[in-house]
Amino acid sequence: MADRYDVVVYGASGFTGAYIVRAIATSSIFKGKTLAVAGRSEAKLRATLDEVASDIGVAAVSHYPIIIADSSDEQSLAAMAKRARVIINAVGPYRLHGEAVVKAAVENGESHLDLSGEPAFLEKMEMKYAELAREKGVYVVGACGWDSIPCDLGTDFLKRNFEGTLGYVETFVSNHRGPSGYSFNAGTYQSLILGISFAKEDNLGKLRRSIMPKRLPDAKCKPPKRANLWNVQEKQLEGWALPFLGSDKSIVQRSQYYDYHANGRSPVQIATYFSLEYRIYQ
Repeated sequence: MADRYDVVVYGASGFTGAYIVRAIATSSIFKGKTLAVAGRSEAKLRATLDEVASDIGVAAVSHYPIIIADSSDEQSLAAMAKRARVIINAVGPYRLHGEAVVKAAVENGESHLDLSGEPAFLEKMEMKYAELAREKGVYVVGACGWDSIPCDLGTDFLKRNFEGTLGYVETFVSNHRGPSGYSFNAGTYQSLILGISFAKEDNLGKLRRSIMPKRLPDAKCKPPKRANLWNVQEKQLEGWALPFLGSDKSIVQRSQYYDYHANGRSPVQIATYFSLEYRIYQ
């Protein structure tokens, strides 16, 4: 069998993939671990490795092994999975390109991590692959980035340290305005547009009843009802807020569901918002 790498970064030549390679190469946590990169284009992957190696001053990065794989080619994904212990998938939008990678990883007994902030994708993957992942003894961990580690761990931290019973939290994602106005990563923007476009077809209510079939206790405290666009008066958050359509609420709800049914700890209600300094773009 070909060499099995501790970590394979799939989509390493993209913006996020290159960032992950750089982070792993400079982290003491991964010292002694074997790393490979994967994607469709050997030339782009090689160029990314050379650029990262030059940026961080670690020549060894240029020699990381390269695996050719394509989300539209199941055989190539299976071959990649058989050479990995953990796949970090940086190829989005995940609703278009993600499931084939999850499927290949789980079926071949490898763990899968991604940075998806797409609720429908994340919940669908749990519905379809959770049981097989348990049987294989592997993990499928989504939203391992800006979506939704700060929100999920932040809520749990509050719950553990709050003096009393924490009933609900309201969270705010802030996007600060630069000289040219507001900016978004192109991949994030595409995922958002796709999520809005397919909202009815996704049928999140049915998905959630499937993966969270047990009842939770009636909440004694719920977040205040807000308008779709409202003025925030809290210190350091002055401006305007609208509902946040990323995965934060979905992830926290699933964590709270598990915490209640597995550990008996009261679930926390959550409302998530996106805050802007100005009401309209200028």
